[in-house]
Amino acid sequence: MSDRRLKILLSNDDGYRAEGLVALHAQLSTFADVEVVAPEHNNSAKSNALTLNAPLYVHRADNGFRFVNGTPADCVHIALTGLLGYRPDLVVSGINNGANMGDDTLYSGTVGAAMEGYLFGIPAMAFSQVDKGWQHLEAAAMRATDIIRDMHVQGLIAQAPWLLNINIPNRPAHEMGASRLCRLGRRHAAEPVITQISPRGETMYWIGNAGPAMDAGEGTDFHATAQGQVSITPLRVDLTDHERLGYWAQTVARLAPKSVS
Repeated sequence: MSDRRLKILLSNDDGYRAEGLVALHAQLSTFADVEVVAPEHNNSAKSNALTLNAPLYVHRADNGFRFVNGTPADCVHIALTGLLGYRPDLVVSGINNGANMGDDTLYSGTVGAAMEGYLFGIPAMAFSQVDKGWQHLEAAAMRATDIIRDMHVQGLIAQAPWLLNINIPNRPAHEMGASRLCRLGRRHAAEPVITQISPRGETMYWIGNAGPAMDAGEGTDFHATAQGQVSITPLRVDLTDHERLGYWAQTVARLAPKSVS
C-alpha cells in the first residue's frame, strides 16, 4: 500500500444534502481525500443516463460539496473529464436510502454513478442501506469505510478497474454480520402502475413499487442481507449473452440476405 492518502470521488443519487452522503463523507475523510460531486436533487432510478440536450451547471454548497443540475452519471462524468483536474483512485457512490439488489441494479442511479467511474477505468463501489429511513446510518457508514480502508491496505485499489455493489443491513455495528460475496437475486415484475386524475381532468400515471423478491435463495444478495450480512456483488457491464452466441449464430445464418441495389 502507498503511504499517500487515497483520493476518492464521492457521489450519490439522493442529492448532495442526503444524510447517507454526508455520513459517508465524514467517515471517509478520516483517512482519504474526498471530493463530492453529487446531484442537486433526488435522481433515484436514473441508472447511468447522461444529459445530452441541456446545459449542466456546477455549484458549490455551503458545506463544501459541489452539486450538478443533472444525473448521478452526469456528476461523475463531469468530474472525471475536467472538473477535478486529476484522476481519483476510487469512485464511491452512496450511501443510498434503500436497497439496490437484484434487478434494482439496472435502474439504480447509485449504481449508475459508480458504473460511470468504472467505464472510465477507475475502481468503483456503490453502497446502499437495505431499508429506507437511515436507521443505524452511522454504523453503515463506518462499515463502508472499513471495507474501503481494508481494501486499500491490502493493495486492492489499484489501476485495474472493477465495480462492486454493496448492500448494508440497517443494524447497529455489533449486530451486523460478516461481508459475503453474492450473486444478484431477482424480483418479480413491478407492481401495477398507479393512476390518478389531475385537477385539470387528465390521467396521471405513477410507476408502481418494485416487485417482491423472486429469487432470494442461498447465495443471493437478498438472502445475505436478510441474515444481517453485508452483501458484496461484483458487477460487469458486458451484456452479451455469451452462453447463447452459438445458438444465435445459427439463427442469424438462416436469415434471408437482403438484396443490394
